[in-house]
Amino acid sequence: MENIDKMLVHGVEVVKKAGEPLRAGAKKDLNFQRKDRNIMDIVTEYDHKTERFIIEQIHKRFPGHGFIAEEGDPKEQGFKKFTWVIDPIDGTTNFVNLGMDFAISVALYVDQEPYAGIVYDVMKDEMMVGVKNQGVWVNDRPFTRKKTYEKLNNSILEISFSAAKGFQKKHGLDVKPLVDVIRGHRNYGVASLTITKVAKGELEGYISGKLFLWDYAAAGVILRELGGEFIAYPEEQHPKGYEIENPYKPVSYIGAVSENMLKKIVKKLQET
Repeated sequence: MENIDKMLVHGVEVVKKAGEPLRAGAKKDLNFQRKDRNIMDIVTEYDHKTERFIIEQIHKRFPGHGFIAEEGDPKEQGFKKFTWVIDPIDGTTNFVNLGMDFAISVALYVDQEPYAGIVYDVMKDEMMVGVKNQGVWVNDRPFTRKKTYEKLNNSILEISFSAAKGFQKKHGLDVKPLVDVIRGHRNYGVASLTITKVAKGELEGYISGKLFLWDYAAAGVILRELGGEFIAYPEEQHPKGYEIENPYKPVSYIGAVSENMLKKIVKKLQET
């Protein structure tokens, strides 16, 4: 455990350093490219530079570790005893268009199971770290969630147009009946920060039609440490450890402040 904690401390230090160029870059007029001609999926030179920096700094200290990173080549990556799952800039569109509301997301897997998550809101300089069965810290201070709502009619969920389209197309589910019974809905456009908002109790749930492992791996540890839960939908098609078999395959994601709220959201979705 002591050695693993040293790995995590090093990971936090690397992520902190990786954020410095992004703060400067967010103030510039940035160039970007589209991925696979997808108008909504873009990448910048900062994504590639940040990912390389994180991998190089961790590899230098721990050369035997594995990596699963968004911009990396799947042929050169894979799970080992210790594996880092990296999203160098989660919310690249926010980074380019807004210059804020983006994060560096890094998870540490041990023996192919999530052990720790680091989510760094770069512009707010807020570092959130969760460790399995040990708790959550925000900027080195222990964090405890103050409140949660357990009724749908009191809740605020994140649901985007893309999520609604994805659930309709892939699962034949209409999100409108769910939207009709909640207090409100939001769309922040950055998975890791949205999931940490759920973990904190600022949102009661999050529905996404398409997330990759690097989008939710780190924030998922934080969410579960604070009493929340998430599933890849439909749950029966994603047994425990599903992400190990193909970490590059996206899933439909539903997360909530508690297992009870998660069940309510799923039940309401399936009523359509």
